[in-house]
Amino acid sequence: MKQLLLRIMLALLSMTLAPAVTAQTFNQNVYAYMLGDLWKFDLENDSATQLTHTGYNGGPVLSPNGRKLAYLTTSEAFLTGWEAGTAAQTGGTPPANIWVMDLATETFTLIADQNGASAAGYLRSLPVWSPDSRRLAWMELDPQVQAIDAAVLQVHDIETGLRTTLSSSLDLGIQDNNIQMPSLRWGDGGIARLLSRAVHPGEEPDLFVQFINGDTGELTQFDLGLSASHNNTVRDFIWVNHLGASQLALQIQDYWEILNPVDGSRSRLLDPPRLKNRGISGAIQVIPASVANSLDDWDIHWYATSGANLYNTGYDSPRVNRNYLPAISPDGTRMAWHNGDHISSWNISLAEGNRALASDASHRQTFPIPEPVSVVWAPTEWVTTGAVLGAPVSQLSAACALTPLLSAGQQAIVSPDVTLRIRSDSSTTGAELGRVEAGAVLSIQAGPICADGYHWYAVYNDELAGWSAEGGGEYWLLYHVACSDSPPTRLTTGMTATVSGDRIVNIRSAAGTADTQVLWAVAAGEEFSITSLPQCGAAGLRWYPIRFDQVTGWIAEGQSEEYWIEPVAN
Repeated sequence: MKQLLLRIMLALLSMTLAPAVTAQTFNQNVYAYMLGDLWKFDLENDSATQLTHTGYNGGPVLSPNGRKLAYLTTSEAFLTGWEAGTAAQTGGTPPANIWVMDLATETFTLIADQNGASAAGYLRSLPVWSPDSRRLAWMELDPQVQAIDAAVLQVHDIETGLRTTLSSSLDLGIQDNNIQMPSLRWGDGGIARLLSRAVHPGEEPDLFVQFINGDTGELTQFDLGLSASHNNTVRDFIWVNHLGASQLALQIQDYWEILNPVDGSRSRLLDPPRLKNRGISGAIQVIPASVANSLDDWDIHWYATSGANLYNTGYDSPRVNRNYLPAISPDGTRMAWHNGDHISSWNISLAEGNRALASDASHRQTFPIPEPVSVVWAPTEWVTTGAVLGAPVSQLSAACALTPLLSAGQQAIVSPDVTLRIRSDSSTTGAELGRVEAGAVLSIQAGPICADGYHWYAVYNDELAGWSAEGGGEYWLLYHVACSDSPPTRLTTGMTATVSGDRIVNIRSAAGTADTQVLWAVAAGEEFSITSLPQCGAAGLRWYPIRFDQVTGWIAEGQSEEYWIEPVAN
Protein backbone atom coordinates (compact mmCIF):
# COMPACT_ATOMS: atom_id res chain seq x y z
CA MET A 1 0.00 0.00 0.00
CA LYS A 2 2.82 2.38 0.82
CA GLN A 3 4.47 1.78 -2.54
CA LEU A 4 1.14 2.42 -4.25
CA LEU A 5 0.72 5.71 -2.39
CA LEU A 6 4.25 6.75 -3.31
CA ARG A 7 3.60 5.96 -7.00
CA ILE A 8 0.46 8.07 -6.88
CA MET A 9 2.37 10.93 -5.29
CA LEU A 10 5.12 10.80 -7.89
CA ALA A 11 2.57 10.63 -10.68
CA LEU A 12 0.86 13.74 -9.36
CA LEU A 13 4.19 15.50 -9.16
CA SER A 14 4.82 14.86 -12.84
CA MET A 15 1.71 16.88 -13.72
CA THR A 16 1.66 20.62 -14.24
CA LEU A 17 -0.36 21.89 -11.29
CA ALA A 18 -1.84 25.35 -11.05
CA PRO A 19 -1.00 27.00 -7.74
CA ALA A 20 -3.90 27.00 -5.27
CA VAL A 21 -2.81 30.12 -3.36
CA THR A 22 -1.37 33.34 -4.73
CA ALA A 23 1.86 34.81 -3.41
CA GLN A 24 1.50 37.01 -0.34
CA THR A 25 3.54 39.56 1.57
CA PHE A 26 5.17 38.09 4.68
CA ASN A 27 6.10 40.09 7.73
CA GLN A 28 6.53 37.66 10.61
CA ASN A 29 10.12 36.68 11.23
CA VAL A 30 11.71 33.26 10.87
CA TYR A 31 14.01 32.23 13.72
CA ALA A 32 16.79 29.72 13.21
CA TYR A 33 20.18 28.44 14.30
CA MET A 34 23.05 29.73 12.18
CA LEU A 35 26.82 29.69 12.72
CA GLY A 36 26.48 28.68 16.36
CA ASP A 37 23.95 31.38 17.27
CA LEU A 38 20.29 32.31 17.11
CA TRP A 39 19.28 34.50 14.17
CA LYS A 40 16.15 36.34 13.03
CA PHE A 41 15.31 36.38 9.32
CA ASP A 42 13.05 38.93 7.64
CA LEU A 43 11.68 37.20 4.53
CA GLU A 44 10.18 40.36 3.14
CA ASN A 45 13.47 42.25 3.06
CA ASP A 46 15.90 39.32 2.77
CA SER A 47 17.72 40.42 5.90
CA ALA A 48 19.22 38.50 8.83
CA THR A 49 19.81 39.75 12.39
CA GLN A 50 22.04 37.94 14.87
CA LEU A 51 20.36 37.65 18.29
CA THR A 52 22.97 35.74 20.35
CA HIS A 53 26.74 35.98 20.23
CA THR A 54 28.29 33.08 22.17
CA GLY A 55 28.78 30.79 19.15
CA TYR A 56 27.58 27.70 21.03
CA ASN A 57 23.77 27.83 20.95
CA GLY A 58 21.27 25.18 19.89
CA GLY A 59 17.67 25.82 18.98
CA PRO A 60 15.22 27.42 18.78
CA VAL A 61 12.08 25.66 20.03
CA LEU A 62 8.85 27.64 19.59
CA SER A 63 6.13 27.58 22.26
CA PRO A 64 2.73 26.27 21.06
CA ASN A 65 1.20 29.76 21.40
CA GLY A 66 3.99 31.26 19.28
CA ARG A 67 5.13 33.80 21.87
CA LYS A 68 8.44 32.47 23.16
CA LEU A 69 11.53 30.56 22.07
CA ALA A 70 13.55 28.16 24.20
CA TYR A 71 17.13 27.24 23.37
CA LEU A 72 20.33 25.79 24.84
CA THR A 73 23.74 27.39 25.32
CA THR A 74 26.85 25.32 26.07
CA SER A 75 28.23 26.35 29.48
CA GLU A 76 31.28 28.61 29.45
CA ALA A 77 33.08 26.55 32.11
CA PHE A 78 32.80 23.42 29.98
CA LEU A 79 34.03 25.27 26.88
CA THR A 80 37.13 26.38 28.76
CA GLY A 81 37.90 22.78 29.71
CA TRP A 82 37.05 21.46 26.27
CA GLU A 83 39.39 23.90 24.55
CA ALA A 84 42.13 22.99 27.05
CA GLY A 85 41.59 19.26 26.49
CA THR A 86 40.46 18.62 30.07
CA ALA A 87 36.68 18.26 29.52
CA ALA A 88 34.91 15.20 30.87
CA GLN A 89 33.30 14.48 27.47
CA THR A 90 34.49 14.77 23.89
CA GLY A 91 31.09 14.01 22.35
CA GLY A 92 27.47 13.37 23.22
CA THR A 93 25.51 16.07 25.02
CA PRO A 94 27.52 19.02 26.37
CA PRO A 95 26.63 20.73 29.67
CA ALA A 96 24.21 23.48 28.75
CA ASN A 97 22.15 26.34 30.13
CA ILE A 98 18.52 26.91 29.14
CA TRP A 99 17.29 30.30 27.93
CA VAL A 100 13.89 31.64 26.88
CA MET A 101 13.39 34.62 24.56
CA ASP A 102 10.14 36.61 24.45
CA LEU A 103 9.41 37.33 20.78
CA ALA A 104 7.45 40.53 21.39
CA THR A 105 10.17 42.22 23.42
CA GLU A 106 13.23 40.18 22.38
CA THR A 107 14.22 39.91 26.04
CA PHE A 108 16.15 36.88 27.28
CA THR A 109 15.58 34.98 30.54
CA LEU A 110 18.01 32.42 31.96
CA ILE A 111 15.90 29.44 33.05
CA ALA A 112 18.57 26.96 34.16
CA ASP A 113 22.30 27.52 34.73
CA GLN A 114 25.16 25.41 36.14
CA ASN A 115 24.88 26.47 39.78
CA GLY A 116 25.29 23.45 42.06
CA ALA A 117 26.82 21.19 39.41
CA SER A 118 30.14 19.37 39.72
CA ALA A 119 33.06 20.13 37.41
CA ALA A 120 31.41 17.93 34.74
CA GLY A 121 28.38 20.23 34.64
CA TYR A 122 24.69 19.49 34.12
CA LEU A 123 23.99 17.65 30.88
CA ARG A 124 20.55 18.73 29.71
CA SER A 125 18.20 17.50 27.04
CA LEU A 126 16.49 19.90 24.68
CA PRO A 127 13.62 21.48 26.65
CA VAL A 128 10.05 20.85 25.51
CA TRP A 129 7.01 23.08 25.96
CA SER A 130 3.81 21.95 27.64
CA PRO A 131 0.76 22.03 25.32
CA ASP A 132 -0.50 25.18 27.08
CA SER A 133 2.90 26.96 26.72
CA ARG A 134 3.12 27.58 30.46
CA ARG A 135 5.90 25.13 31.36
CA LEU A 136 9.20 23.76 30.11
CA ALA A 137 10.47 20.25 30.82
CA TRP A 138 13.92 18.73 30.38
CA MET A 139 16.05 15.83 31.57
CA GLU A 140 19.17 16.67 33.54
CA LEU A 141 22.22 14.70 34.71
CA ASP A 142 25.43 15.52 36.57
CA PRO A 143 27.62 12.57 35.43
CA GLN A 144 30.13 12.98 38.28
CA VAL A 145 27.39 12.72 40.89
CA GLN A 146 24.59 10.62 39.40
CA ALA A 147 24.46 7.20 37.78
CA ILE A 148 23.01 7.06 34.27
CA ASP A 149 19.90 5.37 35.67
CA ALA A 150 19.18 8.37 37.92
CA ALA A 151 18.59 11.29 35.55
CA VAL A 152 16.26 14.02 36.80
CA LEU A 153 13.16 15.28 34.99
CA GLN A 154 12.69 18.97 35.71
CA VAL A 155 9.63 21.13 35.00
CA HIS A 156 9.85 24.95 35.10
CA ASP A 157 6.78 27.20 35.34
CA ILE A 158 7.39 30.18 33.05
CA GLU A 159 4.94 32.51 34.82
CA THR A 160 5.94 31.81 38.44
CA GLY A 161 9.58 30.81 37.93
CA LEU A 162 9.07 27.76 40.15
CA ARG A 163 10.85 24.51 39.30
CA THR A 164 9.54 21.05 40.14
CA THR A 165 11.38 17.71 40.02
CA LEU A 166 8.90 15.28 38.45
CA SER A 167 11.29 12.34 38.69
CA SER A 168 14.76 11.94 40.17
CA SER A 169 15.66 8.47 38.84
CA LEU A 170 14.99 8.09 35.13
CA ASP A 171 17.14 5.52 33.34
CA LEU A 172 19.06 6.86 30.34
CA GLY A 173 19.43 3.36 28.90
CA ILE A 174 22.40 2.23 26.83
CA GLN A 175 25.19 4.84 26.87
CA ASP A 176 28.95 5.02 26.36
CA ASN A 177 31.53 7.41 27.79
CA ASN A 178 29.91 10.29 25.92
CA ILE A 179 26.40 10.44 27.31
CA GLN A 180 23.60 11.39 24.93
CA MET A 181 20.55 12.93 26.61
CA PRO A 182 17.24 11.72 25.13
CA SER A 183 14.68 13.64 23.10
CA LEU A 184 11.40 14.47 24.80
CA ARG A 185 7.98 15.21 23.30
CA TRP A 186 5.22 16.78 25.41
CA GLY A 187 1.65 16.27 24.26
CA ASP A 188 -1.78 15.93 25.79
CA GLY A 189 -0.91 12.36 26.77
CA GLY A 190 2.14 13.43 28.78
CA ILE A 191 5.89 13.71 28.28
CA ALA A 192 7.05 10.94 25.95
CA ARG A 193 10.53 9.49 25.47
CA LEU A 194 12.17 6.39 24.00
CA LEU A 195 14.35 4.11 26.13
CA SER A 196 16.84 1.56 24.77
CA ARG A 197 17.74 -0.98 27.43
CA ALA A 198 19.29 -4.46 27.51
CA VAL A 199 16.85 -6.45 29.61
CA HIS A 200 18.97 -9.61 29.55
CA PRO A 201 22.80 -9.54 29.50
CA GLY A 202 24.28 -10.54 26.15
CA GLU A 203 21.02 -10.10 24.25
CA GLU A 204 19.91 -7.41 21.83
CA PRO A 205 18.62 -4.26 23.57
CA ASP A 206 14.88 -3.74 23.68
CA LEU A 207 13.09 -0.51 22.89
CA PHE A 208 10.48 1.00 25.21
CA VAL A 209 8.33 4.12 25.13
CA GLN A 210 7.67 5.93 28.38
CA PHE A 211 4.91 8.41 29.19
CA ILE A 212 5.35 10.68 32.21
CA ASN A 213 2.42 12.63 33.61
CA GLY A 214 3.40 16.32 33.46
CA ASP A 215 1.56 17.08 36.70
CA THR A 216 2.22 14.06 38.93
CA GLY A 217 5.33 12.44 37.45
CA GLU A 218 3.52 9.09 37.19
CA LEU A 219 5.33 6.87 34.66
CA THR A 220 3.77 4.41 32.21
CA GLN A 221 6.01 2.20 30.06
CA PHE A 222 5.30 -0.01 27.04
CA ASP A 223 7.62 -2.51 25.37
CA LEU A 224 7.55 -1.81 21.63
CA GLY A 225 8.78 -5.30 20.75
CA LEU A 226 11.51 -3.76 18.58
CA SER A 227 15.26 -3.88 18.77
CA ALA A 228 17.08 -0.58 19.14
CA SER A 229 19.99 -1.88 17.04
CA HIS A 230 18.12 -3.17 13.97
CA ASN A 231 16.79 -1.24 10.99
CA ASN A 232 13.20 -1.74 12.13
CA THR A 233 13.76 0.50 15.13
CA VAL A 234 11.87 3.76 15.74
CA ARG A 235 13.48 6.49 13.66
CA ASP A 236 11.36 9.35 14.98
CA PHE A 237 8.34 9.91 17.21
CA ILE A 238 5.87 12.80 17.38
CA TRP A 239 2.53 13.65 18.98
CA VAL A 240 -0.31 13.74 16.45
CA ASN A 241 -4.00 14.55 16.40
CA HIS A 242 -5.59 11.30 15.24
CA LEU A 243 -9.39 11.37 14.93
CA GLY A 244 -9.62 14.02 17.64
CA ALA A 245 -7.35 12.21 20.11
CA SER A 246 -3.73 12.90 21.00
CA GLN A 247 -1.64 9.84 20.05
CA LEU A 248 2.08 9.16 19.67
CA ALA A 249 3.18 8.46 16.09
CA LEU A 250 6.24 6.23 15.60
CA GLN A 251 8.19 6.13 12.34
CA ILE A 252 9.44 2.58 11.70
CA GLN A 253 11.34 2.01 8.46
CA ASP A 254 9.16 3.65 5.79
CA TYR A 255 5.85 3.51 7.65
CA TRP A 256 4.23 5.08 10.72
CA GLU A 257 2.33 3.58 13.62
CA ILE A 258 0.16 5.35 16.19
CA LEU A 259 0.36 4.32 19.83
CA ASN A 260 -2.35 4.97 22.40
CA PRO A 261 -0.66 6.38 25.54
CA VAL A 262 -3.40 4.92 27.77
CA ASP A 263 -3.27 1.23 26.87
CA GLY A 264 -0.26 0.96 24.51
CA SER A 265 -2.34 -0.33 21.59
CA ARG A 266 -0.86 0.33 18.14
CA SER A 267 -2.17 0.70 14.59
CA ARG A 268 -0.32 1.22 11.34
CA LEU A 269 -1.14 4.44 9.50
CA LEU A 270 -1.82 4.15 5.78
CA ASP A 271 -0.52 7.69 5.19
CA PRO A 272 2.30 9.66 6.84
CA PRO A 273 1.31 12.30 9.40
CA ARG A 274 0.99 15.85 8.09
CA LEU A 275 2.45 19.04 9.52
CA LYS A 276 0.13 22.07 9.49
CA ASN A 277 -0.45 25.43 11.15
CA ARG A 278 -2.23 25.38 14.48
CA GLY A 279 -5.76 26.74 14.16
CA ILE A 280 -5.71 27.29 10.39
CA SER A 281 -7.87 25.32 8.00
CA GLY A 282 -7.52 25.29 4.23
CA ALA A 283 -3.78 26.03 4.27
CA ILE A 284 -0.97 23.73 3.14
CA GLN A 285 -0.16 20.51 4.93
CA VAL A 286 3.42 19.27 4.65
CA ILE A 287 3.97 15.52 4.18
CA PRO A 288 7.23 13.67 5.03
CA ALA A 289 7.42 10.80 2.54
CA SER A 290 10.03 8.07 3.14
CA VAL A 291 12.03 7.21 0.00
CA ALA A 292 14.62 4.40 -0.12
CA ASN A 293 18.21 5.42 -0.77
CA SER A 294 21.37 3.60 -1.88
CA LEU A 295 22.46 2.99 1.73
CA ASP A 296 19.55 0.63 2.46
CA ASP A 297 17.92 3.41 4.46
CA TRP A 298 15.19 5.99 3.90
CA ASP A 299 15.43 9.69 3.18
CA ILE A 300 12.57 12.10 3.81
CA HIS A 301 11.22 13.98 0.81
CA TRP A 302 8.92 16.80 1.85
CA TYR A 303 5.77 17.39 -0.19
CA ALA A 304 2.98 19.92 0.35
CA THR A 305 -0.69 19.42 -0.33
CA SER A 306 -3.41 22.00 -0.79
CA GLY A 307 -6.82 20.77 -1.81
CA ALA A 308 -6.35 18.23 -4.58
CA ASN A 309 -2.90 19.52 -5.54
CA LEU A 310 0.41 18.00 -4.48
CA TYR A 311 3.68 19.94 -4.71
CA ASN A 312 7.35 19.07 -4.44
CA THR A 313 8.81 21.64 -2.04
CA GLY A 314 12.38 20.82 -3.06
CA TYR A 315 13.38 19.92 0.50
CA ASP A 316 14.91 16.55 1.39
CA SER A 317 16.21 15.50 4.82
CA PRO A 318 17.52 12.36 6.53
CA ARG A 319 15.02 12.57 9.42
CA VAL A 320 11.80 14.18 10.65
CA ASN A 321 13.16 15.29 14.04
CA ARG A 322 13.66 18.87 15.19
CA ASN A 323 16.99 19.32 13.39
CA TYR A 324 15.27 18.82 10.04
CA LEU A 325 11.68 19.91 10.66
CA PRO A 326 10.53 22.61 8.22
CA ALA A 327 8.63 25.69 9.37
CA ILE A 328 5.34 27.02 7.95
CA SER A 329 4.36 30.66 7.51
CA PRO A 330 1.56 32.17 9.64
CA ASP A 331 -0.92 32.11 6.76
CA GLY A 332 0.01 28.60 5.66
CA THR A 333 1.18 29.37 2.12
CA ARG A 334 4.94 29.08 2.59
CA MET A 335 7.54 26.92 4.29
CA ALA A 336 11.19 27.35 5.26
CA TRP A 337 13.95 24.99 6.32
CA HIS A 338 17.58 24.82 7.34
CA ASN A 339 19.63 24.05 4.26
CA GLY A 340 23.11 23.56 5.68
CA ASP A 341 24.66 26.95 4.98
CA HIS A 342 21.50 29.06 4.68
CA ILE A 343 17.75 29.17 5.20
CA SER A 344 15.66 28.21 2.18
CA SER A 345 12.00 29.02 1.58
CA TRP A 346 9.31 27.75 -0.77
CA ASN A 347 6.01 29.36 -1.74
CA ILE A 348 2.97 27.37 -2.80
CA SER A 349 2.71 29.56 -5.91
CA LEU A 350 6.04 28.14 -7.11
CA ALA A 351 6.66 24.72 -8.60
CA GLU A 352 9.90 24.60 -6.62
CA GLY A 353 12.12 27.39 -5.36
CA ASN A 354 14.76 28.25 -2.80
CA ARG A 355 16.08 31.53 -1.48
CA ALA A 356 19.24 31.96 0.58
CA LEU A 357 18.88 34.41 3.46
CA ALA A 358 22.13 34.16 5.39
CA SER A 359 25.86 33.76 5.12
CA ASP A 360 27.31 31.22 2.72
CA ALA A 361 29.68 30.10 5.47
CA SER A 362 28.91 26.57 6.59
CA HIS A 363 27.08 26.35 9.91
CA ARG A 364 28.60 24.39 12.77
CA GLN A 365 26.59 21.38 13.86
CA THR A 366 29.30 19.61 15.82
CA PHE A 367 30.07 18.95 19.45
CA PRO A 368 29.98 20.91 21.73
CA ILE A 369 27.07 22.81 20.15
CA PRO A 370 23.81 21.41 21.56
CA GLU A 371 21.03 20.32 19.25
CA PRO A 372 18.68 21.16 17.65
CA VAL A 373 19.86 23.05 14.60
CA SER A 374 16.33 24.11 13.80
CA VAL A 375 14.11 26.73 12.18
CA VAL A 376 10.72 27.99 13.40
CA TRP A 377 8.15 30.38 11.99
CA ALA A 378 4.60 29.93 13.31
CA PRO A 379 3.05 27.34 15.67
CA THR A 380 2.44 23.99 13.97
CA GLU A 381 0.89 20.64 14.82
CA TRP A 382 0.82 17.13 13.37
CA VAL A 383 -2.40 15.53 12.14
CA THR A 384 -3.28 12.26 10.44
CA THR A 385 -5.71 11.53 7.62
CA GLY A 386 -7.42 9.05 9.97
CA ALA A 387 -6.70 6.07 7.71
CA VAL A 388 -5.23 2.99 9.41
CA LEU A 389 -4.54 -0.52 8.17
CA GLY A 390 -7.74 -2.55 8.29
CA ALA A 391 -9.97 0.44 9.01
CA PRO A 392 -11.83 2.86 6.70
CA VAL A 393 -10.72 6.42 6.13
CA SER A 394 -12.36 8.76 8.62
CA GLN A 395 -15.29 10.75 7.31
CA LEU A 396 -15.17 13.33 10.09
CA SER A 397 -14.84 16.32 7.80
CA ALA A 398 -17.82 15.21 5.73
CA ALA A 399 -19.98 14.37 8.74
CA CYS A 400 -19.26 17.64 10.56
CA ALA A 401 -19.72 20.74 8.45
CA LEU A 402 -17.59 23.18 10.44
CA THR A 403 -13.81 22.82 10.45
CA PRO A 404 -12.62 22.32 14.06
CA LEU A 405 -10.45 25.26 15.14
CA LEU A 406 -9.77 24.38 18.78
CA SER A 407 -7.61 21.77 20.50
CA ALA A 408 -6.97 20.41 23.98
CA GLY A 409 -4.98 22.69 26.27
CA GLN A 410 -6.45 25.90 24.83
CA GLN A 411 -9.12 28.17 26.24
CA ALA A 412 -12.33 29.16 24.45
CA ILE A 413 -14.84 31.97 24.94
CA VAL A 414 -18.56 31.65 24.29
CA SER A 415 -19.53 33.71 21.25
CA PRO A 416 -21.74 36.81 21.66
CA ASP A 417 -25.52 36.22 21.68
CA VAL A 418 -24.99 32.51 22.40
CA THR A 419 -26.05 30.47 25.41
CA LEU A 420 -24.04 27.25 25.32
CA ARG A 421 -25.38 23.89 26.47
CA ILE A 422 -22.99 21.64 28.39
CA ARG A 423 -23.84 17.95 28.07
CA SER A 424 -22.79 14.75 29.82
CA ASP A 425 -21.16 13.27 26.69
CA SER A 426 -20.23 14.14 23.11
CA SER A 427 -23.68 13.76 21.54
CA THR A 428 -26.96 15.62 21.20
CA THR A 429 -28.60 12.93 23.35
CA GLY A 430 -26.27 13.60 26.27
CA ALA A 431 -27.97 14.92 29.38
CA GLU A 432 -27.87 18.70 29.74
CA LEU A 433 -25.70 19.53 32.76
CA GLY A 434 -26.10 23.31 32.56
CA ARG A 435 -25.67 26.33 30.33
CA VAL A 436 -22.90 28.90 29.89
CA GLU A 437 -23.65 32.48 28.89
CA ALA A 438 -21.96 34.56 26.16
CA GLY A 439 -18.51 35.85 27.09
CA ALA A 440 -17.74 33.04 29.53
CA VAL A 441 -14.29 31.46 29.27
CA LEU A 442 -13.90 27.67 29.23
CA SER A 443 -10.79 25.47 29.31
CA ILE A 444 -10.58 22.62 26.78
CA GLN A 445 -9.57 19.25 28.16
CA ALA A 446 -10.07 16.99 25.12
CA GLY A 447 -11.43 16.91 21.57
CA PRO A 448 -12.49 17.45 18.93
CA ILE A 449 -14.77 14.43 18.48
CA CYS A 450 -17.19 14.42 15.54
CA ALA A 451 -20.66 13.13 16.44
CA ASP A 452 -24.22 13.96 15.39
CA GLY A 453 -22.92 16.56 12.92
CA TYR A 454 -20.96 18.61 15.48
CA HIS A 455 -17.39 18.74 16.73
CA TRP A 456 -17.42 18.24 20.50
CA TYR A 457 -14.95 19.29 23.18
CA ALA A 458 -14.60 18.34 26.83
CA VAL A 459 -14.71 21.75 28.57
CA TYR A 460 -14.73 23.06 32.11
CA ASN A 461 -14.62 26.13 34.32
CA ASP A 462 -14.95 26.68 38.07
CA GLU A 463 -18.66 25.87 38.01
CA LEU A 464 -19.29 23.28 35.31
CA ALA A 465 -17.63 20.47 33.37
CA GLY A 466 -18.92 18.44 30.43
CA TRP A 467 -19.10 18.39 26.63
CA SER A 468 -19.95 21.23 24.26
CA ALA A 469 -20.35 21.48 20.51
CA GLU A 470 -18.05 23.98 18.78
CA GLY A 471 -20.78 25.32 16.55
CA GLY A 472 -23.46 24.64 13.98
CA GLY A 473 -23.51 26.84 10.88
CA GLU A 474 -21.46 29.36 12.88
CA TYR A 475 -18.95 29.05 15.71
CA TRP A 476 -20.34 29.10 19.24
CA LEU A 477 -16.90 28.64 20.83
CA LEU A 478 -14.04 30.96 19.82
CA TYR A 479 -10.33 30.68 20.58
CA HIS A 480 -9.55 32.80 23.64
CA VAL A 481 -6.34 34.56 24.54
CA ALA A 482 -6.60 36.96 27.48
CA CYS A 483 -5.12 40.36 26.58
CA SER A 484 -5.14 42.82 29.46
CA ASP A 485 -6.73 45.82 27.70
CA SER A 486 -8.96 44.23 25.06
CA PRO A 487 -12.69 43.44 24.98
CA PRO A 488 -13.84 39.79 24.72
CA THR A 489 -13.16 38.49 21.23
CA ARG A 490 -15.92 38.09 18.64
CA LEU A 491 -13.71 36.76 15.83
CA THR A 492 -11.91 33.61 14.79
CA THR A 493 -10.02 32.08 11.87
CA GLY A 494 -11.82 32.20 8.52
CA MET A 495 -14.28 34.96 9.46
CA THR A 496 -14.86 38.07 7.39
CA ALA A 497 -14.61 41.31 9.37
CA THR A 498 -14.93 45.04 8.85
CA VAL A 499 -14.16 48.26 10.72
CA SER A 500 -16.60 49.30 13.44
CA GLY A 501 -18.41 52.66 13.24
CA ASP A 502 -16.83 55.32 11.05
CA ARG A 503 -13.22 54.90 12.12
CA ILE A 504 -10.13 54.03 10.02
CA VAL A 505 -7.87 51.24 11.30
CA ASN A 506 -4.24 50.64 10.34
CA ILE A 507 -2.89 47.33 9.12
CA ARG A 508 0.54 46.83 10.69
CA SER A 509 3.48 44.60 9.83
CA ALA A 510 3.38 42.80 13.20
CA ALA A 511 1.25 42.47 16.33
CA GLY A 512 1.93 45.82 18.00
CA THR A 513 2.65 49.47 17.39
CA ALA A 514 6.30 49.66 18.47
CA ASP A 515 8.88 48.84 15.79
CA THR A 516 6.17 47.95 13.26
CA GLN A 517 5.22 49.53 9.94
CA VAL A 518 1.80 50.70 8.79
CA LEU A 519 1.16 48.73 5.60
CA TRP A 520 -2.32 50.03 4.75
CA ALA A 521 -5.49 51.39 6.31
CA VAL A 522 -9.07 50.07 6.12
CA ALA A 523 -12.26 52.05 6.68
CA ALA A 524 -15.81 51.19 7.65
CA GLY A 525 -17.51 49.07 5.01
CA GLU A 526 -14.26 47.57 3.70
CA GLU A 527 -14.06 43.84 4.40
CA PHE A 528 -11.03 41.68 5.18
CA SER A 529 -10.38 38.06 6.15
CA ILE A 530 -9.11 36.74 9.48
CA THR A 531 -6.34 34.32 8.48
CA SER A 532 -5.30 32.81 11.81
CA LEU A 533 -5.65 32.92 15.58
CA PRO A 534 -4.95 36.13 17.56
CA GLN A 535 -2.10 37.00 19.87
CA CYS A 536 -1.51 39.68 22.49
CA GLY A 537 0.73 42.60 21.60
CA ALA A 538 2.07 45.65 23.35
CA ALA A 539 -0.29 47.65 25.61
CA GLY A 540 -2.46 44.57 26.16
CA LEU A 541 -4.21 44.68 22.78
CA ARG A 542 -5.41 41.58 20.93
CA TRP A 543 -4.14 41.46 17.35
CA TYR A 544 -5.50 39.38 14.47
CA PRO A 545 -3.58 38.41 11.31
CA ILE A 546 -5.69 39.52 8.34
CA ARG A 547 -5.71 39.67 4.55
CA PHE A 548 -7.10 42.74 2.73
CA ASP A 549 -6.88 42.39 -1.05
CA GLN A 550 -3.15 41.66 -1.59
CA VAL A 551 -2.05 43.03 1.80
CA THR A 552 -1.42 40.76 4.79
CA GLY A 553 -0.75 42.16 8.23
CA TRP A 554 -2.14 42.64 11.73
CA ILE A 555 -5.12 44.61 13.12
CA ALA A 556 -6.00 45.23 16.78
CA GLU A 557 -9.54 44.15 17.74
CA GLY A 558 -10.16 47.02 20.15
CA GLN A 559 -9.25 48.55 23.47
CA SER A 560 -10.85 48.38 26.91
CA GLU A 561 -14.56 47.85 26.13
CA GLU A 562 -14.48 49.44 22.66
CA TYR A 563 -14.32 47.37 19.46
CA TRP A 564 -12.43 48.69 16.44
CA ILE A 565 -13.33 45.79 14.16
CA GLU A 566 -16.34 43.47 14.08
CA PRO A 567 -17.52 40.32 12.28
CA VAL A 568 -19.54 40.71 9.08
CA ALA A 569 -22.98 39.16 9.48
CA ASN A 570 -23.63 36.11 7.29
